[in-house]
Amino acid sequence: MSRHSWFANWVDRKMKYALTPEKFMSADRFASIGVGIGLPNIVQKSTFSFRNVKDGADRFLGVSKSGERPFARIYTRLGNPTTEYLEKALFQLDCQHIIDSALAADERKPTIATLVCSSGMSAIACTTMALVKSGDEIICGSVYGCTDSFFRTLEKFQVKTHFVDTTRVENVKNLLEQNPKIAMVFLETPDNPTLRLSDIEAIATLTQSHGVPLIVDNTFATPYLQQPFRLGADIVIQSLTKYVNGHSTSVAGVVIGPWEFMSEHLFHIYKDFGPTPSPFDSWLNAQGLQTLHLRVERASATAFDLASRLEKHERVERVYYPALPSHPDHELMKKQMRLGGGIIALELKDGYEPARRLMDYFAGYTTPGELAVSLGSAVTYFQHPASMTHSGVPEEDRLKRGITQGLVRISVGLEGVETMWNAIEEGLRQAYI
Repeated sequence: MSRHSWFANWVDRKMKYALTPEKFMSADRFASIGVGIGLPNIVQKSTFSFRNVKDGADRFLGVSKSGERPFARIYTRLGNPTTEYLEKALFQLDCQHIIDSALAADERKPTIATLVCSSGMSAIACTTMALVKSGDEIICGSVYGCTDSFFRTLEKFQVKTHFVDTTRVENVKNLLEQNPKIAMVFLETPDNPTLRLSDIEAIATLTQSHGVPLIVDNTFATPYLQQPFRLGADIVIQSLTKYVNGHSTSVAGVVIGPWEFMSEHLFHIYKDFGPTPSPFDSWLNAQGLQTLHLRVERASATAFDLASRLEKHERVERVYYPALPSHPDHELMKKQMRLGGGIIALELKDGYEPARRLMDYFAGYTTPGELAVSLGSAVTYFQHPASMTHSGVPEEDRLKRGITQGLVRISVGLEGVETMWNAIEEGLRQAYI
């Protein structure tokens, strides 16, 4: 028995339409959807006129002409035509197989929906607020620092979060069996910043049997490398700021989930909290979709090459990269990801001081790459999770997750293997002078 009224109906549709033996959309079809039919117009308007009073009333009831999202023609806080284009494209990239299966079965009711938000964190916050109430509890894996902080903040509303290692499926299993108050399970895979993987298929089987939705933050992988709905996930979130945008020119996020949940629960939170992207940001992200597959392919290939070389470097203690055979979740990566992705984490010998000197080297103007947070850009970013993106996570928890003072995270860009390798070698040389 689920704590959520919409869950049983969604599970029925998930079993019929979402789960597939094929773990990915073909690369060519992905590219075709991403490129689309050309960019939409930027509809830089806050409000929209109605044809008549009935049209206005209908739109507030959620009724519209075929093909339009009704609320996208009222007021931009509720939706915008430029954002609507982006939502449709993102929906297709993650869920085209669901659309195809439902159409083939002559399904007349909507199965799944999309909402673009003003940031990845607003997508996470709105989704969570639509799922939990006071007294509920959450299972959360190793996650981005602000996600971690948000879940800890919920304690003042009497919503408790259990932070567990979701790479060990038994941890999730035990908590679900012992605690009937669990209302949602949230995980990142690969996680930030140590790139450990959680088994989406195995965890989804557990959460489904307990009537609990599984939410997957797919930011690091993108729908090109990993398609969580095919593996049993119930809701998928991305920070579009990262790989979708690809150039660090805007901030946005997206939630994709069951139609009933999205329309009857999440949308009401969304419209009242107001995490609305600007039309221009939606246009920029629609532009980013056109080259997403190419950039992710290139970043993944470069990251694999750099990680392979770094693993052999005399100054490097350990490299975290899922496509390396040495990674503890390498076999799982081959099962649920197309490629290893564009993020590398590494631990230097002698810890913090050489790591700091390496990162300070990339803060200079003469080097490729930058000392900066975020990820997924055309530019390579180096950053220090312990003092930057994960500084808000209690130290004891950081260390349990492998986020030490000597850990460096690299988001590999498009500068090329040899350019970045030569710079990294020089940075490592200077780090140990």
